[in-house]
Amino acid sequence: MSRVTKNIIYNGIGQGLSVILSFVAVRFVFRRLGGDALGLIYFSLAFSAALAVAVQLGVCESAVREIASHHKNRPDYIESFIRTSSLLYWTGYLVLALVAFIAAPYLVLHWVKLDSLDAVTATKIMRVLTVGALLALPTGLYKALLVGLQHMGHTNVIDVVAKALQQGGIFVILLVHGNLFHVAYWIAASMVIQVSVYWVVCSGFFPVRALLIPGFSRDVVKENMGYASGLMTITLCSWLLTETDKIIVSKLLPLALLGIYTFARGMVNQGMLLTGAINNAIFPHFSALYGTGKVAEMKSAYTRIQDLICFGTAPIFASVPFVALPIFSRIFNAHSAQVLLLPATFLCIGYYMNGTLVAPYVASLAVGRPDIAARQNLLALLIVPPASAVAIYWFGLSGAGFSWVVYHIFAYAYGLPRICRECLGISPRTWFWHVLRIMGAAILIYGCAWALIDWVGNFSIPVLATGYVVATIIFCIPAWGMMDETLRATILNFVTRGRVQPVTVAL
Repeated sequence: MSRVTKNIIYNGIGQGLSVILSFVAVRFVFRRLGGDALGLIYFSLAFSAALAVAVQLGVCESAVREIASHHKNRPDYIESFIRTSSLLYWTGYLVLALVAFIAAPYLVLHWVKLDSLDAVTATKIMRVLTVGALLALPTGLYKALLVGLQHMGHTNVIDVVAKALQQGGIFVILLVHGNLFHVAYWIAASMVIQVSVYWVVCSGFFPVRALLIPGFSRDVVKENMGYASGLMTITLCSWLLTETDKIIVSKLLPLALLGIYTFARGMVNQGMLLTGAINNAIFPHFSALYGTGKVAEMKSAYTRIQDLICFGTAPIFASVPFVALPIFSRIFNAHSAQVLLLPATFLCIGYYMNGTLVAPYVASLAVGRPDIAARQNLLALLIVPPASAVAIYWFGLSGAGFSWVVYHIFAYAYGLPRICRECLGISPRTWFWHVLRIMGAAILIYGCAWALIDWVGNFSIPVLATGYVVATIIFCIPAWGMMDETLRATILNFVTRGRVQPVTVAL
């Protein structure tokens, strides 16, 4: 089994375990502390992420690409890169922590709509959560160093253990009747533990001096400025586009609705487990192939990966309408489940569209063309936020979910054709014909199954499960015929022999 295949498996298992662990804590927080507490936690984490995005500067993605390409032949350059990145990120953390501490009272008083929590308590909680959550900035850098070495086994073990520690701690705190302050302090402490462990693991692969003593290299900045600036534009715009719905919901709707919608979106986003696992594994690999001039091999690998994502994620996202009512009813209540059903369905369509764009996007970064996605996201900022505001104002959470579909329609229309022509050397028409056939088949088959269940009026778990399983079996028939021959041969080999041949999957 190749390293890339192993890394995809590591990423998938690690992210899957993290999802399972998060369900328990969310249920307990909602049931024991209320909707305001859950909403405040999510809002604080989102605010911290917003601040972190402002100073990421494209360093993490650049670190993956540079280490994947040069960690063997330019060790002195890599050491300078790490020292410079550490200086930027740790300085950024200190500055942002101060900003978050000062801004907390204003946000509590003038942005969110509290119900059961008082403003003083909410401000204190938000300060603790944001200062702790901002540690994700240096944590992301150390993780990128390991990803560049393609050591996803290490990163996923750390992430899963950290998530288990955090969620398990919350469970215990609430079990012994702890309050929101205890939960907030524990979340912050778990972030400290995670970044410390990442630093220790990185010290086994990189010089301790580079990790311990930050520095500044003008040559490193000059060499990476163009690529990193494109990535920074992509990161900042992507954050704004992906968080727009939650920002508007936090302003227009009650904080409790923000909490349940954020959880629902996070749950649907877990359908990206396969896509995320593949993305993290292929970016350093594509970068290494392109860096060594193996362009044809990279494009061949892209074809197999694209089919794997398109066919593999369709049944995953199609399951959302079938599992939404049972899961949301048990985590929240029956009314919340009904409120979240349609928004979650729109979100699953949007995230599937997002998944189909991942492999082309990674290929564009690997060949050094972040400018395409950067310009796409800049233009999208003129369309998506206004559309989201109107949709949420008139249709509530359903409008928030649909706004995610609107963004990807724009991405299909603008960025994807350019990537096909300029980075992959394929016709956009060929790409659309292949992907839209898969998407159309999934929507038709699973949509008919759901419509039949709705017509019968029986939403019990056995009926929902039966409808989903039958639809999945039917979907596999056209999917097998549309699948790339190499991927089909790989699946047959795995089913018959229980292993994956390196010749077909060693990307």
